Amino acid sequence: MRKFFRLFSAALIIALIASPAFSALKFKTHTNYTLYIGMNDGKTGKPAYELSEAKKIFVNIAGKYVDGYTVYDAKGFWHEGEKTFTEKTLVCVIVDASEESVRKIMDEALKLFRQSSILVERSKTESEFYGVDN
Repeated sequence: MRKFFRLFSAALIIALIASPAFSALKFKTHTNYTLYIGMNDGKTGKPAYELSEAKKIFVNIAGKYVDGYTVYDAKGFWHEGEKTFTEKTLVCVIVDASEESVRKIMDEALKLFRQSSILVERSKTESEFYGVDN
């Protein structure tokens, strides 16, 4: 009986790998930039913008330099000694932009959002736009 289940499992795996749905995925390597922009003013520590307003500002900035991006709200935390701070944060994901374009976005965002810094991550990912044409 065990031999049957091993053979059945192996056959199922082979069938899945050979199926059109499995082989239709054509992942490509992309570079993602993720920006974390705090909303607290760099000097006063108080919120400079509400997130809804900040998103509108960011859309105007990013639209000048890249074709697409995703923006969402987050809440950032950090510790200094015994104190914990929180900050409303705008997170922006940009895929396959040039580093120069991302730097231009950050340069403008630093000024407009009155930040002393923006955390930026760069990562390589594999992804695909999956849809009816696949």
